[in-house]
Amino acid sequence: MRTRHIPTRAALLLVLGLLLWGLGGCAPAHIEPEPLPSVPAGGSNSVVSAARSLTGVRYRWGGESPQTGFDCSGFTWWAYRQVGVDLPRRSIDQFETGQPVSRRNIRPGDLVFFRLGGNPKNMHVGIATDHGTFIHSPHAGGRVREESLDLPYWRERFAGARRIVRQNG
Repeated sequence: MRTRHIPTRAALLLVLGLLLWGLGGCAPAHIEPEPLPSVPAGGSNSVVSAARSLTGVRYRWGGESPQTGFDCSGFTWWAYRQVGVDLPRRSIDQFETGQPVSRRNIRPGDLVFFRLGGNPKNMHVGIATDHGTFIHSPHAGGRVREESLDLPYWRERFAGARRIVRQNG
């Protein structure tokens, strides 16, 4: 019985093609990317944990540390830095980061954005927690706190959500 051998080059192309077909490419548009960071075995999202650790820290315009206080984008910037993700510092730039997520598909750790005032660049940002809530640094005189996305104030101003995705390489 004679065994037939596939030429080496053809075999390599076949294997490469199978690997690319099985592993690579883009996910279908209806599948949303997994959040970053991933949910650890303990069940608590580490970005959400970092954000919740700041509950009660005072608001400070331009603030970006627990010692001095946070504005909204400084708060999200700091929380993501704790898990090794470098977000842009301004909320309008954060709104352009990651992948858009529909309101019904928001997961813990996603960034949630709200339009405030007449200027389209005036955006407020927080971090989705769970059960339709988010945590944020609200305004002058306020402190980091968790609130419902369904409160009329926030529901009426909701501008979108973004999922920060893991970058390979």
